[in-house]
Amino acid sequence: AEMFGCSIDQLCWRRPYGNDPLSPFWYLKLPSEEVARKVADRSMLTRGLFEVWGEGADWSALQADILSRPAAQREPWMREDQTFRVVMDAYGRSLSMQEQVAEIQKLAFLPFKGRVDLKKPQVKLWLVMAGASSNDGIPGEVPDRLYLCREVALSNRSLLGTYSLAKRAYIGPTSMDCEMAFLMANMAKVNRGQLVLDPYAGTGSILIAMAHFGAQVMGTDIDIKVIKRGRKDSGGRQVDLYSNFEQYNLTGRLGGLLRLDLHTCPFRPGIEEIFHAIVGDPPYGVRAGGRKSVPKPEVEIRDRSTHIPSTDPYTLGECLRDLLDFAARTLLVGGRLVYFFPASVEDYQESEIPTHPALTLIANTEQNLTRRYSRRLMTMQKVNKYDAAAAAAHHAACGDPILSIDRLHDVVYEPRMVDAEATDTLSIDSAASVPQAGSERPGKTKKYASKVFNNASSFAKRLGALEIENVAAAMMSFRDMSFAPMMVIYGLEY
Repeated sequence: AEMFGCSIDQLCWRRPYGNDPLSPFWYLKLPSEEVARKVADRSMLTRGLFEVWGEGADWSALQADILSRPAAQREPWMREDQTFRVVMDAYGRSLSMQEQVAEIQKLAFLPFKGRVDLKKPQVKLWLVMAGASSNDGIPGEVPDRLYLCREVALSNRSLLGTYSLAKRAYIGPTSMDCEMAFLMANMAKVNRGQLVLDPYAGTGSILIAMAHFGAQVMGTDIDIKVIKRGRKDSGGRQVDLYSNFEQYNLTGRLGGLLRLDLHTCPFRPGIEEIFHAIVGDPPYGVRAGGRKSVPKPEVEIRDRSTHIPSTDPYTLGECLRDLLDFAARTLLVGGRLVYFFPASVEDYQESEIPTHPALTLIANTEQNLTRRYSRRLMTMQKVNKYDAAAAAAHHAACGDPILSIDRLHDVVYEPRMVDAEATDTLSIDSAASVPQAGSERPGKTKKYASKVFNNASSFAKRLGALEIENVAAAMMSFRDMSFAPMMVIYGLEY
């Protein structure tokens, strides 16, 4: 929303009816419908933005609420010269076509004057029936409720099919899911005309997402084989990172690819404040451990075109220190750094989060991957000019971050006993205070997958709200599971 001229002060959030943070029905006021449409167009998680015409616990309450609101709210959309359609949407329950038609016909008390057009209506109304009270598969306590809304804008989730990794020419085992790549680009507020960087480019998933939004992108990676050599696909064709940009007709937005790592960054002194955003997924050792360049004078370089520089192991703490210092130097003031931070679910503490005197933390959202292992999407913003002396003093005082996840292999693979009765919770940190949400209802026993669903749903809903404030809402696929997008009910000031 900030990208389209809407300040945070102009956004007004209200918690869902029933006060359940896991409910998909959140209330939001925006300055105009134009802003709402632009926000929805960039959203990944949001189902849509809707103007509320009425709501209630049952049909009588819904009708009373609709008729109690000013008729002037509805009249511009019910004229004789406007076609309309009513969409039936059920949450937590299933309705047959006959049942849907019967429910829609109960809206006969409204004075519709236009004709029905099911294909291309000028006005689309949504009759939403929330009925999750008897559905144990849905986390939280979402109360049964009816909503009648006018569609203002739906999110553009067609991008997820267009950019699906399953259709991409060149991918690897650590390629970022396209939905998460767009999410990260939204948190960084990537926009047309900007210069942005992914310092861990790999096969280019994040670069592709940022290029789609119109930015000029640069990528770096320590593995020259990933950037330059690529591989052969199933048809025997040589493919590499450039192939992905060619596939989506984005080659004009690829500013360049460099073989380097931030530990021995070759940028000459004085190159500062050049990037609008830095977005990346640092190597933290589950599928691919970190490496850093280490010169070895005793090694003779006979052919530079085929030479692969020597590397040594790169601890995550050292990697994050270099990342933050590089971002502090090369970001414009106001620019954002977005990266994933691995964490141990059991042992994580906020004191682990690396800091820098030029950067401030905007958002910190946890995604549970297993009971033991999670990762946190960190969003930082540059607020001060880079001061080398202040940065050196800060690092000398704090040292490299000491992380609970340094024992990552043991955390992920070490056998241990787990209390089956324990209740999982998900904590989500941001600039605003957010309460914890339990993953199980009292007295209920759910399977592990349901607990994971709850945690990921919490991650998606809270991050969706954060990204709307940055002009995006986001959602992720969790391994082989996908989650329904969040619905935000958009209400105008009456």
